[in-house]
Amino acid sequence: MRRVLTSALLAALVCGCSVEAPEYRATPTPAQGTAVVTKPDVQAITYDVRPLFVRPDTTKTAIFFSNPNPFVLDWFMTVRLRAADGSALRDERIGNADVPPDRADPKFQNWYFPIPPGDSWTVVRFETAFAKSDVQEFKVARSLTTIGEVPGIRVASQACTGDTAVGVIGCDLGIETATSVPAFTRLHLVVVVRGTASPQPVLGFLQWRPELVATNKPWLSLAAGEKLSIQMHDSYPIPPVPWQFEVFAHAYQFSSQ
Repeated sequence: MRRVLTSALLAALVCGCSVEAPEYRATPTPAQGTAVVTKPDVQAITYDVRPLFVRPDTTKTAIFFSNPNPFVLDWFMTVRLRAADGSALRDERIGNADVPPDRADPKFQNWYFPIPPGDSWTVVRFETAFAKSDVQEFKVARSLTTIGEVPGIRVASQACTGDTAVGVIGCDLGIETATSVPAFTRLHLVVVVRGTASPQPVLGFLQWRPELVATNKPWLSLAAGEKLSIQMHDSYPIPPVPWQFEVFAHAYQFSSQ
């Protein structure tokens, strides 16, 4: 009996080694309506980083965001600042999500805003600019502190010219609203200066600092039909080539101050 079992086992092993893999058959496509498709809560956004070196004592870095989500995002980014020789100075965390103030004096702190739906810019100042390759980490999440973007805010008038008296670009902007702005609203205003010749390189950025206005408060108070006049000046000299500008205006309502 033992010999019979041994022979049968050997035969099974030999047969097992020679069994061919079954023919591949594609998985049938389920009928419409039966498949469950899950989507992430936040769609990935695209961004670009534009360092601007015009004067040795003043540097700016502008970050462009394109947000496909229909809601406002909180964000933070860890960037590596480098010396002129390329060596690492330190890592800085920027953004509006749990980022501590980077200056003791609030007039020189970087102000960060959430990312609205669509296209937007934000401007960062440090002693040196940084490039996209210096971004070590970048994360976004649905905003927990921002109720949302305030509708009805528009740029009613805009003019930017070379202010020869001080040798820099000056802009006069008029902001209007169709309805009264709710409490705890902040205005984010960025002017992007580009060359007129293709490929229209970025030549400068101006970002309004709301805490520097006469009220010394960051909150936007504007009733329906009222107009807010804003004057902005760049810290860079007037570009030596023909230029044009584009204004990005967004207002956000926060849950509290």
